[in-house]
Formats: sequence, C-alpha cells, structure tokens
Amino acid sequence: MEERGKRRFSFIHAGGGCFTNSLGITGIGDPFVLKTDRNCYYLYCTSAPDGFFCWKSRDMVHWTDKKKCYSRDDNSWGVDRFWAPEVVLYEGNYYMFYTAGNREGSLRIGLAVSDVPEGPFRDRAKEPLFDFGYAAIDANVLIDKDGSKYLYYSRDCSENVGSDGIHRSEIYGVRLRDDLLATEGGESRLLTPEQDWELVSGNPLWNEGPEMIAYKGNYYLSYSANCFADGSYSLGYAVATNPLGPFVKAEENPILSSYFRTDVSGTGHHSFTWSPDDTELWVVYHSHTDPAQGGGDRKVNMDRAGFSKEGKLYVNGPLTSLQPAPSGSRMVNVTRRFSAEAGGRKMPGLTDGIACVYEGNDGSGLELPAEEGKVTVILKAAEPVEMNGIAVFPGKDGFMGMVSLKLMVNGEMLSDIYELNRAHQIPLILSFQTIEVREMEIVIHVREGIKSVGLSEITVLKEDRQDTADDAENE
Repeated sequence: MEERGKRRFSFIHAGGGCFTNSLGITGIGDPFVLKTDRNCYYLYCTSAPDGFFCWKSRDMVHWTDKKKCYSRDDNSWGVDRFWAPEVVLYEGNYYMFYTAGNREGSLRIGLAVSDVPEGPFRDRAKEPLFDFGYAAIDANVLIDKDGSKYLYYSRDCSENVGSDGIHRSEIYGVRLRDDLLATEGGESRLLTPEQDWELVSGNPLWNEGPEMIAYKGNYYLSYSANCFADGSYSLGYAVATNPLGPFVKAEENPILSSYFRTDVSGTGHHSFTWSPDDTELWVVYHSHTDPAQGGGDRKVNMDRAGFSKEGKLYVNGPLTSLQPAPSGSRMVNVTRRFSAEAGGRKMPGLTDGIACVYEGNDGSGLELPAEEGKVTVILKAAEPVEMNGIAVFPGKDGFMGMVSLKLMVNGEMLSDIYELNRAHQIPLILSFQTIEVREMEIVIHVREGIKSVGLSEITVLKEDRQDTADDAENE
C-alpha cells in the first residue's frame, strides 16, 4: 500500500466490495439462482440423493440458511438421480422443475410447487408431469414478454442412440400450456453436438443444461457440452429470432471454458441472474472442486456476463482471482457514466463491460501504443461522479511489460505510483477514499523497449452506502 497525505491505494478485500468466484458451496451440481421481487436470491442445486437443498443471499456473494427444500416421500414418482432443479415464480406460486429417475430406471422431468421460494415444494402429481416417452433431463422454462411459455430440456444420451451407434444428448423445446402443467403441440429438436469443441468426449456426446434468455428481440439458448466429469465441460450458445428456432450456434463458442487452465476445471451447467441493482448480468455455474481430480464433486462459481454491441453473449470468466462484487452489493459499477480515450482516440472497448481474463477468450482487448515510456488512458464523465475504486483488466498478456500505474484525478495526482509486477492477479483492483471525478487519467509506465500494452477493460466503482448502512443496522 502506498500513501500520500490522506489519500492512498490499497487492495480491496472480499469484505470491501470484492469476492472470488468460488462461493464456498461444494458437493453440488447444476446451480440455479432465482432473484425474487424482494431483491433476495435463492440458490437451488443438485445436492441430495432424495431431493434438493437451497441457500439464500441478499448480495449474491454470501450464501446462508441452507435447508432442504424438496424431499421425496413414499408417494413420489422419483426414486433417485434428483438433478438440476430450476424454480419459476408464476401467479404467486413457485414452480420447481426437476429431473429424477423413475421406478423403471428412466429419467423424467417433474414439477413441484410451493407458495414460498424456500419450500417445502410438493409434487404436483404422483407421476412426472412431462413424460415424452424417453429419458429427458435439465428442464428450463421461458415466460416470454407476450406471456407465452416454453420448456427446454435435454433428451438424455442414455436412451438416444443414433444409427451411427453414438449416444447423444440433444436440446429440445416445446410450448407450455398457460398454467405450466402440460405441454402444447409436439417437441422440436433445437441443438445437437456438432461443433469441434463439443466432440471432445467422443461417445457419448452432450448438449445439455439449456438456459434461455431473451434479449433485444433475439433468443439466446445457452448450453453445456462434453462430459460434466471432464475438464472439457464448457458453455456455448446459439441464437434465434423465435423461441423454438431455428437456432444458429455462435462461431466464438465456447464462451466459458477451462481449457489450458490448471486452477479451474469443468465449467458448465449454468443459470443467469441480475445484480441487486439490475444493471449487470451474471452467470452462475459449477466447476470441479478439485481441478486436478475432476469428477462429480463440484462447487458453485459466478462471473459477469453480458451482451456486446454486436449482440454476442459473453462471459468474463472463469476469473479465479478477486473481482468487484455484483453492482448494488457493497459496490456500484458506475463505469457506464464514463467515456474512454487514449492517444487522441476514443476507446469505447475499455468501458464496454467485456474483459479478458485468460488467453483465448473474447474481450482480448486493445493494444495501446506507448509514448515516451507510458500509456495514458483518459476517462471523462459529463457530470461529477463519486468513486472510490477501479479495476484494471489487462489484455491477453496480463501485466507483462507494465512497470507502474498512477492516477491523476481532475488534473491532480491522487496517489503515489503503484508498482506493478508480472505476478499481479487479474484484475488489479485499487481502492481509495471517496472522491468526485469528472476526468481521470490512468498512467501506465512500461518497461524499456515496450512499444504497446494491452488493456481490455477499466471498471469504475463507488461504495454502495445504502448497502453498508443496512449491514451496520443488522449487526
């Protein structure tokens, strides 16, 4: 930490508005997060041999109140393999769609209902409500803006064998009746494993864990591919202009992967939710608790996601180091109030929300030319903005080539120079006392002979005083 008068830099710790994407919940799979209208979050997972547990949070980071929200009983149709619960709020009730194995040994999709999100959930019938005559798993529901409803699921590879002898899990979709209790019309196959990255597992092949999100007139059907127990388990997406397709898979897939990483493995089976202030999209997914071991012991992870100006879905992850917490929980992301420029050119890519967190993923950043041994990025706001922290995401080469960083705010130096080294984790997060800013310069000094450095994103942070006051009141 460096000081100059009363102003100083310091690393932000988890309690000060940052967190690491491993949320401390292990022994689970297939995490799904529901945000309620009371700004409370509920997490449901594959988590018990005879049902499901759920957890509760107000900030998406700290999860407590673990409780059994669904348990099979003597009248239950499901006997084992309780997987992938997802909960939808509809007309005052909470509908849990889940997978289980029936008495004949086949996988089916059931529905349980509760009047509160933490349960207990009770089966709507003594049989699976959604029986397509074959093994089906991983239900996901879309209630579209026009009120129409759709069910997405994976036709499981255990009972889906092609003429080539290959078992395949494939994504299907079907219209739901208005009361969510039955389907309307026939189901359609929407996705099948076909891109090169989806074929790593060999036989069987998987497209599973569908999750639908509608955005600006398009329908984004995201999914996981390869075997969940393997490090190749990754996330991709496809886009259509209609809820039931036809869908076209993104060329940039996979958008969340642990390829070439040793600190994380098997990133997939996800859900999306919004930050407490509804300004940021987040993806919640599982990865292997022991990256070196893989297998079925998995933990909950969470990273930022979003849509680029070209309409591409992206994930800033897997990011295993500290990162700013979701906006509206201890910190507020105020980056959108700033524009960026460097070397006399506008740099909208530095404040668009897309960050490079490992080599090979989207958001690899901009190469900024060095002049006289330094690179200067200028952030400007139309009106004064309160802030007390920044997060700097470098490009694909990390902080190599960079020596130090300093901040100039409203034409004055905010702090002494902060020394950088190659070992700094991504992103570099610095905090300081709250100030009002209209213009800020981030000056990066580079090593001798370096002609340019890569930057992918700069995030500007402000303390959420209301959240802090609520915490103090609850202590």
